[in-house]
Order: sequence, then C-alpha cells, then structure tokens
Amino acid sequence: MAKIIGETILQVENLQTELHTNIGVQRPVDGVSLSLRQGETLGIVGESGCGKSMTALSILGVVPKPAAQVVGGRVMFNGQDLRTFSEQQMRRIRGGSISMVLQDPQTSLNPVYTIGGQVTEAIALHRDVPRRSLMSHAIDALRQVRVAAPEQRVKDYPHQMSGGMKQRVSGAIAISCDPHVLIADEPTTALDVTIQSQYLRLLREIQEKTGLSIIFITHDFGIIANMCDTVAVMYAGRVVESGPVRAIFDEPRHPYTRALLNSVPTMDRHVKRLYSIPGQPPALWDRPAGCWYRNRCPFAEPRCETQYPPAIAAKNTAGSNHVANCWKLEDSTWITPKS
Repeated sequence: MAKIIGETILQVENLQTELHTNIGVQRPVDGVSLSLRQGETLGIVGESGCGKSMTALSILGVVPKPAAQVVGGRVMFNGQDLRTFSEQQMRRIRGGSISMVLQDPQTSLNPVYTIGGQVTEAIALHRDVPRRSLMSHAIDALRQVRVAAPEQRVKDYPHQMSGGMKQRVSGAIAISCDPHVLIADEPTTALDVTIQSQYLRLLREIQEKTGLSIIFITHDFGIIANMCDTVAVMYAGRVVESGPVRAIFDEPRHPYTRALLNSVPTMDRHVKRLYSIPGQPPALWDRPAGCWYRNRCPFAEPRCETQYPPAIAAKNTAGSNHVANCWKLEDSTWITPKS
C-alpha cells in the first residue's frame, strides 16, 4: 500500500527550552523548528545529548520541572498553539491526540500494575468507552501490536515480559487512543536486530492503515533510511540540516551530517579503524561564538568564528525543502566530500 502524505499537522517554530542548574542556565533546545505532515515520518537524528529527547518533551510540555522550562517558540497542532493551552487542556492532548513511546519500557511501565490496567488507564482517560468494555479494548490494542495471547497477557506484570514484549506494550498504550501524532523516542534501543525489524515493520503497517504521523527519534541512520520520509539533523540543541531522506543521504550539505554518515560502517568497504568525529560537542553552558560545530569542522573559515550561519537552501539536490546551517552553501557548487 502506497503511503499517502497529507497537509501539515504539526509545526514547531523556534522552540526554546531552558534548564536551570547549579552552573548556570543552559538551553538544550535552542530555536528548533520542525514540520510534520499527516501520514509522514520525520526522523530526528544526532549524537547523544544533542537535544532530541528534550525537543520531544518540550513539544508535549512535559520537561522536568521546575529545573526545565519551555521559554519560547510555538507548537502549532491542527492550527492551534499548544503553548497557549492550560495544563488541563494539555492532558487531553497527551496520550489522546499526540502520544509518545519512551525509549526504555523498563522504566515507562509501572511494575506494580498489570499490563491490562496500564493500557485501560489510557483508554479510560481519552476515549468514551463503557467501563465494562475497557479490557476488551486493551486486548485489541495488544493484538494490534502483535502481542501473543493478549487475553492472558493483560493479567501479567511488566517483569513477566521480555524487553521486546514490553516495548510492544508501550506501543499499544500509545496507539490505544488513535492518536494523530506518535513520537517514538529511540523505541528500538533495547531490542535485538530481529525484534527491531519486526517492531519497525509493525509501525509502518499501523501508519499505512491509520494515516498516523510519526516523529522517530534515533541515532541509527539505518532506521532513518528504512522508516523516514524527511530528516532533521540536530547538533548542540539546534537543527543544522533538514530535508527529504534521499537528499540527506545522497547529498548531505552540512559537514556534521556527512561526518555522522561516515561513522556508519558499511559492508562494501573494509577499513582498519571506523571513522569517528574528532573533538566533543560544546558544553551547553559554554557554547563558542559563531558556528557551534566550527571547532570540529575541517571546512571552517574565519566568519565561522564570529557568525552563526542561517538556514541556507541547498542547491543541486534531488529533493526540495533541503536546507542546512552552513556558510559553505552560499557557494552553490560546493558539495561536502564523500569521505
């Protein structure tokens, strides 16, 4: 079944989140802008600590308070700015219209409640379902994510399930209320390769049947290639490149994106040592002037030390809406070297 992409359903504009710590104020999310259409899968990729998960939490307004606060930007969902919603209004959105699968099912599931109790809780909160029918809806949700013998599994506790099964239960809770948007925060991290493949196939099937829009957060470019339609590459709290997945893979324009792709091992090339990006990302409380990647970039030039580059449209690419924050893009003939 061919995927059908509709109109924009979620638009994040200049989102900013501050984190107040003993060493000062940090901005793990600093001006992030994203766009998601109905039926589309948007991948967010980058090194650990670049702000991927914090961006997702900021969209839903569930950052760890009081230390963290969303201080700027807009989150437009179906034409309404979620940042203007009260906490009571947001509770109806979270889990109902926008759901999230956390990366560690071991900590996202409550160990003292049964699987059925945790799935029915979400359904009772967000759907107009008679109380006597809640468990049958929970069983249907587990069956939808291919949990074997769901009639028995609803009576189990999380510790009685494998990591892969617990991840499926987390997915069942997320889709049980028929959300419009699903945020999947590295949901395959704890899974082995076989279960990972099954889980990704399951998400694609659900998306094709329901028109679900997905934000898929990962550090795995293999998953990005298989799952996503568009990609946003994050570095130090900002999106540094975004565009269609094929354009990002074929003609990456930001040196950081190319470095990430070079770090992925390939079967057709034998190397003595895997490539790694030199240096470290800047500390959130001590970002350098100019481009934040310049100290690790082999193409840095004098103005990179003083001016942060704006989003510049990439030229001569296979896809549209491909932009990157790099001064080199002012030269329309420049393409990041393949190696």
